[in-house]
Amino acid sequence: MDYTCLMCNHLVEITQPCPNCGGEMSNLGLLQDFYDSYSPYLDQEIYEDNYKNYNHHYCVHLMKCDNCDTELFYPYKRLTEQQLHEFYINK
Repeated sequence: MDYTCLMCNHLVEITQPCPNCGGEMSNLGLLQDFYDSYSPYLDQEIYEDNYKNYNHHYCVHLMKCDNCDTELFYPYKRLTEQQLHEFYINK
């Protein structure tokens, strides 16, 4: 079964409030993109190691505060095709 990350596919833009200063945190990209210089070009499945909840059900993104530069990893649930369809019907 295939899963889709709404943020990776630019279907939604999610912002988080910074726990440090309350400012808006921006999405810098996938956790795997920060492992090494080649990681953005490799298959995502090799990084599904449950590190910070990274598996086929969740996609972990690095968020950075625009005010204080705090960086945190946030897991976001990936959706199945059926869930994606329901997401757009209920939107």
